[in-house]
Amino acid sequence: MHILTKIFVVLVSLLAVFMVPLVVVSTMNQEHWRQDALDAKMQVQAIRSQQTSERQAVLTREAQLTEQLTEYSQRQQANVAELEACRTRAAETEARLITAESERESQIRGQRSLTQSLKSAEQLTAKLVSDLEMLRTRALTAERRRVELDERVAELDSQLQVADAVQRALREENAQYKRDQRAMELSLQEYTSRYGKIATGGLSEDEGIAPDRNLEAVVLDVTRDGGRTMIEIDAGSRDGVQKGWLLTVGNGGIFIGRLRIIDVDLNRATGILSLESQSRGLAKPGHKAYALAGQG
Repeated sequence: MHILTKIFVVLVSLLAVFMVPLVVVSTMNQEHWRQDALDAKMQVQAIRSQQTSERQAVLTREAQLTEQLTEYSQRQQANVAELEACRTRAAETEARLITAESERESQIRGQRSLTQSLKSAEQLTAKLVSDLEMLRTRALTAERRRVELDERVAELDSQLQVADAVQRALREENAQYKRDQRAMELSLQEYTSRYGKIATGGLSEDEGIAPDRNLEAVVLDVTRDGGRTMIEIDAGSRDGVQKGWLLTVGNGGIFIGRLRIIDVDLNRATGILSLESQSRGLAKPGHKAYALAGQG
């Protein structure tokens, strides 16, 4: 029994020695996976926050334009009311002028106060004419101001329509981007389910690297020489494209091939296309090139 006990103790010690590295490796893998999940979650939150900020900016601009339109409408109503008041005062002045002329005629019939009445009537007439001219000038000024306000209101209404059109265009572009992304994902899933994971076409780790960001570019030119297909896209170093990147070329959700960047300019990049197949269609200008962060 004493020997068996020693053997049992030795076996337990050896088992413990083998289990410790397995536990450490498992713990490190779990920590790495959790960090990847947190990074992905933070990226999604950042994108959603950016979309919310852009939407809030558009709504704020729309509210400002609406507030300005309301303010100018109120000013227009006030000017219209002032114009009506001026017209009313002009009518009253004309009535006073008629009354003054009647009084002057009555005074003319009086012999004793003929001269004095004439002078008074002339003075009153001059004053009334001056007031009438002033009121007419103010009325013309108010009318010009009303026309300017009408033009300003029309301009603001045009700006508001432009803002609405921009907002609708942004929404449509965002929806189209989501549809294209979903179609591309479905196409990649379908290709993977049929043919397995996408190979790199014989590329080693030194020949291709995974992009460090998401990017969508348009194929500008396709050149085929000696069985090799060269593609030029409309994204370059200013967009973050680097030599050796591996991109996916597609057409409306259809997988076309894999593009490895070999030359990068400021706003252009050139690469070699692999996995191109006649059955799926050949690469053409106008097709899209997608870079997925962390996926080569």
